[in-house]
Amino acid sequence: MPAAVRAGVTPKKLADRNIGEWNTFEITMKGSRLTVVLNGERVIENAELPGVPARGRNALQHHGSKKDGQWAAPPALVQFRNIAIKEL
Repeated sequence: MPAAVRAGVTPKKLADRNIGEWNTFEITMKGSRLTVVLNGERVIENAELPGVPARGRNALQHHGSKKDGQWAAPPALVQFRNIAIKEL
């Protein structure tokens, strides 16, 4: 991933809830532009993601967990609920 893309998709603030609490995401893609709102906080705004196809599959991914307040590698329990996808 190019450095400019990585910088664009790195959250600008920490807004995730404690382990055991549900997080709420609103993820918006308009063309190749991404905006993410996490628990009511805008953490990524209008990031450019070149090469994203206009159509295709959606996927959910987990990058790890926290242990004693520090990020650790998977495996970790991940659950999803109330997923809605709307074409803009």
